[in-house]
Amino acid sequence: MPHFRDWLAHPTYDDYWKPLNLEARAPEMAVPALNIGGWYDVFLRSTLGSYNTMKREAATAKARAGQRLVIGPWPHGWNAKTVTGEEDFGPEALIDAEALQLEFFDHWLKEGPAPAGAPVKLFVMGENRWREEAEWPLARTVYTPYYFHTDGALSPEKPGAGQAPKTYRYDPQDPVPTLGGNIMRPELRGSFDQRPLDGRTDILRFETAALEAPLEITGPIRAVLHVATDGPDTDFMAKLSVIKADNRVMNLVDGVLRTRFREGYEREVLLTPGEPVRLELDLWATSYRLAPGERLRLDITSSNFPRLARNLNTGEPFGEGVASRVAQQTLFLDAARPSHVVLPVIPPNP
Repeated sequence: MPHFRDWLAHPTYDDYWKPLNLEARAPEMAVPALNIGGWYDVFLRSTLGSYNTMKREAATAKARAGQRLVIGPWPHGWNAKTVTGEEDFGPEALIDAEALQLEFFDHWLKEGPAPAGAPVKLFVMGENRWREEAEWPLARTVYTPYYFHTDGALSPEKPGAGQAPKTYRYDPQDPVPTLGGNIMRPELRGSFDQRPLDGRTDILRFETAALEAPLEITGPIRAVLHVATDGPDTDFMAKLSVIKADNRVMNLVDGVLRTRFREGYEREVLLTPGEPVRLELDLWATSYRLAPGERLRLDITSSNFPRLARNLNTGEPFGEGVASRVAQQTLFLDAARPSHVVLPVIPPNP
């Protein structure tokens, strides 16, 4: 497959890839768009990105004003069933998508009435209902850091100076198996109970206390990790889940960063073994309202296979490595290096 060889020959974001990045070409586009996706869609990041880029940069005022966004509790096969993975999001999970599309096209192609409602329509999981919003991300979002602590706590409280780091071994020959998330394979995508992975020693787990009041997180999520490894390259991953009242641990979002791209995707910069570095992981976005008694959990690891190709930890060019090595991973948690996740908290209605 020549195109696959082309991809391997261009591991960085260079002139081969730039013409294929449609978000960067928004100023060339002069049409309104109805952007539809799902919280567990493998293309969620680009659906949200395209909506915002077109709102800001499309070629005409009509195109910029005509963008609409619909995100449901679906995988890539959107609006097909109420169950995504192992979670049933209830009868409201399905919408009359044909009516939405006809309304949109009738307006722009036949001069019909403007589409009803706000430009953004989101499904709030947990509460399992739709809500309309004026923008994405929500203007009233309070971005709140939740810090990791040595005892496994996840809380808004900043860590103290004496918190010891946590460590684990990542073996590419025994990767953490994919269990849910934004992946094309039907049997793996969506929301799954993560407890089958709890016996693994290559996952660090951090949990909040049980909530005393509802908590809504709607918007983009990122994790800031202060880490070190004993080799020239590796991966770090973060997965956010909700611990339900029945103790199921249902995944919401996850993200990854290959350390050689920590300074951007335009060039590769290998690590100095043992040297601490700061990584910022994009966990994409979600919308979930936790009920009192539920908790959040954040898992840190270095693999998610087969959703993501394993890092062999050698620093060799991607697709060419034939050897692998076990990586010794360190996550720092002290006051000077406070690893944390930034949650998009939506304040309750006054």
